[in-house]
Amino acid sequence: MQGRRQEAPKRCTGDDGTALVEMAFLLAPLCLLLFGIIVYGYYMSFRQNMTQAAAEGARAGAVAPILQAVTRANDATDKAVSSFGQRCNQGGMSCTAVLNTCPTASNLGAQCVTVTVRWNESSHPLLPPIPLVHDALPSEFVSSSSAQINR
Repeated sequence: MQGRRQEAPKRCTGDDGTALVEMAFLLAPLCLLLFGIIVYGYYMSFRQNMTQAAAEGARAGAVAPILQAVTRANDATDKAVSSFGQRCNQGGMSCTAVLNTCPTASNLGAQCVTVTVRWNESSHPLLPPIPLVHDALPSEFVSSSSAQINR
C-alpha cells in the first residue's frame, strides 16, 4: 500500500450551485433596474407637482389686479407647493414670481406674470442616495409657467 497515491477529492462535478450563482448575477441588475424605475417615478411625480404649482401661481397672478399680481402668484404657488409637503423658500424649494412683458403677446406691451419653482436636489435630496441611480439625477429641477395678466 505504500506505492498507492491518494486520489484528490472530487470537486466541481455536477450543477449543484449553478442556480445560486446565476441568480446572484441576475439579481444585482434587476434590483438596480427596479430601484431606478421607482426613483424615476417618484421624481417624475415630484416634477409634475412643481409644474402644477408654477401654473397655479401664474393663473392666480393673471386674474389678480396688476398691483397684486406678484403677491397673489406667490401665495397661490406656496399653497400649491404645500400640497405635496414643501414650502416656498424653505429647504431646497425656491419660488419666484415676476411681472414682465409677455414675449409672444399679440398686443404690444401686455404684462405677464412668470412663476419659477426650483428644487435644489444636490443639497436637499428627496430620497436617500442609491448607488448609480442617484448619480444620474440632475442637481436642480426647474419648472416655470407664464400667464398674461387680464386688464
